[in-house]
Amino acid sequence: MGHLVDKEMSRSKISASHETTRFRQAIYINWCGDMFVSDPCGCDIGYKRLAGLFIKDLILKNNCRSGTARGYADSVNDLFARRDFPIPAEFSDDFNIVAKLISNLKKEEDVAKQRSPLTAAIFASLFEMAQASHQDSDASVVFDWFCVIRILGLRCSEYAQTTQVRIDIHEYPSGKKVTKAFIREDWTFYDQHGRIITAHSEDVFDLLGKCRVIFRIQKNRQNGQKITFTFDACHPAICPVRAAYRIYLRSIRLEQLDDEPMGVFINKSGAKKYLTGNKIADILQKVARIAHPDWTKEEISKISSHSGRVWALVLIDEAGKSPTFVKSRLRWLGESFRLYLRDTAIIIAQHNDALKSASKRMLALLGENLNTLPNVVPLDNDMGNLNEYD
Repeated sequence: MGHLVDKEMSRSKISASHETTRFRQAIYINWCGDMFVSDPCGCDIGYKRLAGLFIKDLILKNNCRSGTARGYADSVNDLFARRDFPIPAEFSDDFNIVAKLISNLKKEEDVAKQRSPLTAAIFASLFEMAQASHQDSDASVVFDWFCVIRILGLRCSEYAQTTQVRIDIHEYPSGKKVTKAFIREDWTFYDQHGRIITAHSEDVFDLLGKCRVIFRIQKNRQNGQKITFTFDACHPAICPVRAAYRIYLRSIRLEQLDDEPMGVFINKSGAKKYLTGNKIADILQKVARIAHPDWTKEEISKISSHSGRVWALVLIDEAGKSPTFVKSRLRWLGESFRLYLRDTAIIIAQHNDALKSASKRMLALLGENLNTLPNVVPLDNDMGNLNEYD
C-alpha cells in the first residue's frame, strides 16, 4: 500500500510540475503578445534576444530570484523544443543572454545573502559605545560615519581604505590619479542662514544648518554629483550634519592634509590609522553581539561595512519611497538594490498597525532628510573601472 501511495504522490508532483511549466509558458506567450510578437517561437537567432528580454523584464518587474528565473527559462525552452525549434536559453553557452542574466542575478544574490542591514538596536549600541569612548577612537569614528551613512548610503570606498596605512587611489586610463575617499574640500558646511562656514572650530556646532557633499568619483560614473542634507534639530545626538562636522574637525585635529581622506582614528597605541572595511566590521559585529545576544554566528557575520548602505536602502524603502527615488538617492548603479528588500520585516509583515509603527521609526531616523536627492550630472566615461559594491 505504501508503495502505491508513493507512486500516487510521485504522479501528483509530476502533474504539478507540468502545470507550473504550462503556466509559465502561458506567461511568456502573453508577454510576447504584449510586445506585438506574433509567434512566440521560431528558429531565428533573434528569439534568443527575445527570451533574454522576457527574463530581464521578469526579473525587474517581479523582483524574482535566480531559481525562479531559471524555471521560466526552462519552461520557455520546453515550449521551443516541443515545436522542434532550437532552445533560446542555452545554459552551456557562457555568452547566451539568458544564461548571463541569470548567472549575474545569482552572483548578486550571493553577495546580498552575505550582507544584512543594521538594526535600530545595533545603532543604539554603537551610540552608547561611542559615548563611552574617546572622541577619536575607532568606535566614535564609526558612529559618526554611520550617522551620515544612514542618510547617504555611502559605499565603503567613499570613506574607508583597504589598509590602515595606505590611501586608496583610482587611476584613470589616461594616468590621472584621484583619491577615492572623501577629502575636506568635498564637504561644504552652511549656517542656519545659508551662508558658507569658512572658519572651522567647535564653536560652529550651534550654527550648523546643512552640509553639501560632492562625490568626486563614483561607481555610477556620475562624478561631481552633489547632495545636500540638513541639520536634524529633533535628534541632535544622531544629526548627520553634526556627525559630518565632527568628522571634518577630527581630520584637521589629526593633521590630515587637504588631499588626504577624513576617515581616520587613533588606535589603542596612540597611532593615527585609516578606517578600513575590516575595522568597521569588527566594531559593528561587536555591538551586534551586545544588541542581539540571541543572534547566531552566521547572523553576526552578515553585519559588515556594507550593512550601512543596505540599512540606508531599507530605511528609505520602509519610509514608503518609490524604487526610482531609492535608486537615485543612493546612487545605485543597477537593479541589485531590489535583492536587499525581499526579506525585510516590513515586506513580510503586512499588518497595517505594524507598518504604521515601523514607518514612524524610519521617518525619525531619516528626519528632515527623507526627501533629499543628489543632482544629475553627466557620466564620466574616461575613468575606467571602479570595482566596488553597489
